[in-house]
Amino acid sequence: MTIVFADRGLHLGVLNALLANGAIAAADLSAIVESTGPDGPDDGYPGPGPRLAAALDLLHAVAVPASAASAIDRLDFDGGNDIYMLVEQTLDIDTGGESDDYNVTSLEGVHTLSGLKSLNLDGHGYHPDPLDLTPLTGHPTLSELVLTGVCTNAAALETLPALRTLNVALARLDDPDVPTRLEARGVAVRHRRRR
Repeated sequence: MTIVFADRGLHLGVLNALLANGAIAAADLSAIVESTGPDGPDDGYPGPGPRLAAALDLLHAVAVPASAASAIDRLDFDGGNDIYMLVEQTLDIDTGGESDDYNVTSLEGVHTLSGLKSLNLDGHGYHPDPLDLTPLTGHPTLSELVLTGVCTNAAALETLPALRTLNVALARLDDPDVPTRLEARGVAVRHRRRR
């Protein structure tokens, strides 16, 4: 069985985790990105062009084996992650991994990452539109969570049996009382600093 995550940014993060644990070869992903060439007049150094969108669509179509997805225990979206650097080096662009093309806008399918312990939505996990937290509902192993931006359905956080640390310093939850209730059950919560 294989998985393709509905959200391209989430899928890229999963590919990054698979690169890190050796479940997928960088050369295979580079070949996919190279298949979009040659550069057109709007492609290449220094910034993104049409080839970047085409390359990201092709990478989004790379099916992830369910067994490999279930083995991922950490997921983050830092601009310096290998997947973003692989894409940019292959296409000879340089955003420093900071293109909004990589942003995560949905967590749909996160349950297939059944061994996930840490999810950090800083960096490209930041989303311009509200992020629905419903897909996190009942995740069995998620113990560390960093949220960013506006998040809806925050009550889903109260269904995470393994949650031990929650960072909402860069987030706004639709129910601001959820962190207080989580603290009452022993979750360590990092809040936004007050000025």
